[in-house]
Amino acid sequence: MKKKVHVIHHTHWDFEWYFTNNESFVQLTYHLDEVMTALEENKIDQYLLDGQMSILDEYLQSFPEQKERLRKLVTAGKLKIGPWYTQTDELIVRGESIVRNLQLGMALAEELGGAMKIGYLPDSFGQSKDMPKIYNGFGIDQAVFWRGVPNDVTTKREFYWQAEDGSQVLASNIKNGYFVGVGLIYTDDYQELMETIGEGATGNELVLPVGGDQRYVDFNLRERIQQYNQALPEAELVESSYEAFFEAIKENDLPTVEGEFISSSVSKIHRSIYSSRYDHKYLNDKIERRMIYQLEPLMVMAESYGIPYKKGILERIWKLLNKNQAHDSAGGCNSDKTNQIILDRFVEADQLSYSLVDYLTRKIAESRGAAANDDLVIFNTVPWSVKKVMHCELSTTYEQFTIEKDGQSIPYDLLETKKEYAGSIRRLEKDQDPEQYYFIHQIALEVELPSLSFETYQVVEAQNSLADTDRTSAEKPLIENDYYQLFFEAGQLSLISKQDHQQYENILTFEDSGDEGDTYDYSPPYEDDQYLLSLADADCQVNERPLLSELKFTGTWYIAKDLSGRKNKQRSQSVDYELVLSLKKGSRQLECHLEIDNTACDHRMRVLINTPHQNTFSYTDTPFGTIKREVEDRHIKDWQELGWREEPTAIFPMLSYVNSHNETSSWTVFTKGMKEYQFVGAAFGTMALTLFRSVGFLGRPDLLRRPGVASGNEFKYIATPDSQLQKKMTFKFALQLDRTYCPAKLAKDYLDYALSCPFYQLQEMNRFTSTLKYFVSNPLPEKLVPKEQPTLVSEKLVFSSLAKSKAGAGFDLRVFNPSTEEAVDGGYIVLPAEMSYSFADLKGTPILPVEKNDKIAIGTVKPGEIKTIQIVN
Repeated sequence: MKKKVHVIHHTHWDFEWYFTNNESFVQLTYHLDEVMTALEENKIDQYLLDGQMSILDEYLQSFPEQKERLRKLVTAGKLKIGPWYTQTDELIVRGESIVRNLQLGMALAEELGGAMKIGYLPDSFGQSKDMPKIYNGFGIDQAVFWRGVPNDVTTKREFYWQAEDGSQVLASNIKNGYFVGVGLIYTDDYQELMETIGEGATGNELVLPVGGDQRYVDFNLRERIQQYNQALPEAELVESSYEAFFEAIKENDLPTVEGEFISSSVSKIHRSIYSSRYDHKYLNDKIERRMIYQLEPLMVMAESYGIPYKKGILERIWKLLNKNQAHDSAGGCNSDKTNQIILDRFVEADQLSYSLVDYLTRKIAESRGAAANDDLVIFNTVPWSVKKVMHCELSTTYEQFTIEKDGQSIPYDLLETKKEYAGSIRRLEKDQDPEQYYFIHQIALEVELPSLSFETYQVVEAQNSLADTDRTSAEKPLIENDYYQLFFEAGQLSLISKQDHQQYENILTFEDSGDEGDTYDYSPPYEDDQYLLSLADADCQVNERPLLSELKFTGTWYIAKDLSGRKNKQRSQSVDYELVLSLKKGSRQLECHLEIDNTACDHRMRVLINTPHQNTFSYTDTPFGTIKREVEDRHIKDWQELGWREEPTAIFPMLSYVNSHNETSSWTVFTKGMKEYQFVGAAFGTMALTLFRSVGFLGRPDLLRRPGVASGNEFKYIATPDSQLQKKMTFKFALQLDRTYCPAKLAKDYLDYALSCPFYQLQEMNRFTSTLKYFVSNPLPEKLVPKEQPTLVSEKLVFSSLAKSKAGAGFDLRVFNPSTEEAVDGGYIVLPAEMSYSFADLKGTPILPVEKNDKIAIGTVKPGEIKTIQIVN
């Protein structure tokens, strides 16, 4: 039977890489002229514009007059666009970021005639197991990608890819890359090309993608197709589309495959790119947390008080963030000039998002009935009540004060006080008005806050403060709270768990090793010197307080200056550090705050958490679920014999935590911005979390872990001195011990650790608590009081987001079941009154009839299933 070859004419338009988006934009403006003209003059039948809308979004900002021209081509089915805004990374950005990416992309594509209903990610560095259910949530049931499918799982090019909830997409895996089809243009070796694209095909329908990075239109495509058809009587090449190809293969006998795809068996996968440019990943994580768990819920709350929901600002921030989450951008495998632009976008998104939080908390605080000077208003932006110790900054004209609520004094810890000047500044301090001084106090305060609401505390002048003073242990450095006792002895940190009366020795250490890799991959030097970094010589300070106790280590580590120093076993470079370990009242988390001034090159630093377990598997969270991974790849010894593209070191991505557990004990490390882990040591009992990697080239050839040509541009060394990260950096993580592993509880505990409660103090002497504080602001015309808001009551589900519905009125509350095997009773949502609600898809479109009640039963939730509840006020 004659084979039919579907020729897919396309370009892969990297948003940015070793070039900046600004540089490639110039090419894009002329490229689109060629594309539109070629389609209009019927020089080509169809063209796939890389499945992302960001490039068209920017193009139309400069050339709005071309919108109707593009719309005609899209509507006619000649130009394929969307569904993405940018081609996202799937492994180290949160599920809600991926959802916003598709929401933005599909909405923009609809304005131009409609999005391609295919999950098209031809170059992402690995595929998340959650993608089928994300795609199905947008009405997408087909997907195209290249990297990561293990040969051990399937060698077929076409298969059904299924998530644990039963969601499924028909997938086409481009095992030889999205550029394999350029052979049609450049070579007359007809049989070899047919054999290449025929390998692994499930039938007589073959796909041939003709395109490449920022590739021009191949005006001779039809001529080359005709030449191939004359030379290959057993095949017929036709201009086609992925839609037509999927329609042709849907009746084939296809295997079903589950799980994530991060294998290097057929393509480079860059399993240590998760730690490149840590500074970027830290900012991405911080802004994601603020957007998803603070700002969007706060805007829903604010709208209920009559403050307009500013969708346009949110979309502007999400576009900035989604641009930075494109696969190369998220990975950090770019030129320094590109990474600087990425950093600038993070700074812009950071400023916009925290300014929105500042504005809304101030507007609500100043609009309350009976608002009084020195009121401290604290907000809870999650849909359940919280009780926690939090950090606050207060400004007062008096040095001594109490904090009260409903006439009752509330204990607090005074962490620091400094005196500031509020008057007109003068060149000489003696000329400043002595009456214009005030105090800024850093405090730790235990608060109780209702679901999606706020509480008001009064700051009152006092003769004597109720704050507890620091106490220093007379014996060994030691702090403790309700759950743990942490002490430092003989140069080691040891932890006593009060719940099981166990003592764990040497729980936390640090490791430094060389890195002769590049911005894609860690690789040990050909001649390395790896060692542990001790706290033994550090200065140790103890601060014991009722609410917040700390061990503070300040010291200097000496490491190799560069690869030459590694080779010669020289540790001549000083690296200053400060490590603060803290325990809060009532908290199960040992919080760690590390600051490092990195002055060395070409090295990797990791924090090592020594667990009491013998680990065969690791456990971590994914965009919409959890995953269990083997701690050692079964092909770690024979990967080169098998022809794999890089060593399958068991270095893995993470979002919020990594876990080790057995039948009676569970150890979890939560992180803020650290995205990479590996289990090492005897019986793989040690969690190794990468703090950062310091490297100086975009790509290097002939690495120990990745033999052969350089990744990125294989023809030129591209120096990236900024990626050496020679600067001060902050790392935040926390250790939590439990008796059992419960992913839904861990997700909630993570938010308790990582999410701060926004606050605002009514006072006028300090005009610089935030940038917006300097501006005047009118309160709302009607005084407001706290409103009862929806409360999520569920022990089995993970809260994913709360945002205004894309469909219009009301808001969407999204949850998912993190279990990979167990269907669960999802619990319920308590509403403040009888309200209308429905269940919706990820686009925000209702999928079930509207009901009314003051309580929503979420019902049974399948393993890994996502549910969106749309509630209308």
